[in-house]
Amino acid sequence: MKIAIGTLFILFMFSTSWAETYKWVDEKGTIHFTQEFSTIPEKFRDQVEIKDDKTEDSGKGSDEKSKDDRKGPSKRKAKAEHKKSKGEKQPINTRKIESDVTDAFTDIVSLWKDGKYESLYECGTLSSKASVGKENFVSHMGKKAWGLASSWETLRDIKVEIQHPKSAYATAKIGYKPKRGGDTKVRTETFQLKLENGAWKVDLSKIVKAVK
Repeated sequence: MKIAIGTLFILFMFSTSWAETYKWVDEKGTIHFTQEFSTIPEKFRDQVEIKDDKTEDSGKGSDEKSKDDRKGPSKRKAKAEHKKSKGEKQPINTRKIESDVTDAFTDIVSLWKDGKYESLYECGTLSSKASVGKENFVSHMGKKAWGLASSWETLRDIKVEIQHPKSAYATAKIGYKPKRGGDTKVRTETFQLKLENGAWKVDLSKIVKAVK
């Protein structure tokens, strides 16, 4: 007898720790939950839904984890895009900027030396072109008593100082020579260039104010 009682007690404890929850709905549509099947009215027992608490909890945790795993990359991408949209600073390729500015400035000085003032005007920044018209610029440059020296004396020792990715200063030794003959004068000049529409443009006012 004692053994039978002990066995029943163990079974009771086991069934309690692994209890199932019964769900049923009465005629009024009210949802009921119970762990005692005997408390459910007989007429509703055929519609009972059985839920295993441990299995459900475990499944839910797995589903939620799975959803989080799927959302993880998207959340990281969204965070990265958010930082980018807020203007997060990106690494500046200074070597490329210096190279691009040097090439642009060399081309500008070449046009200046060859007297191609109309093409030189198109290398000007929008703000400097707004302050001086193309005809006035070409006329003024043509009347200058000084031009740029030829060959190696024209441009030497270019150094680029980057202000920010779209603005830089080019400093170099510029050789000036009288148009009617005379000695070359070398001066160290600094010109500001800005990146506009994918091309580096020069401040024309500096060129206009150069040696007359």
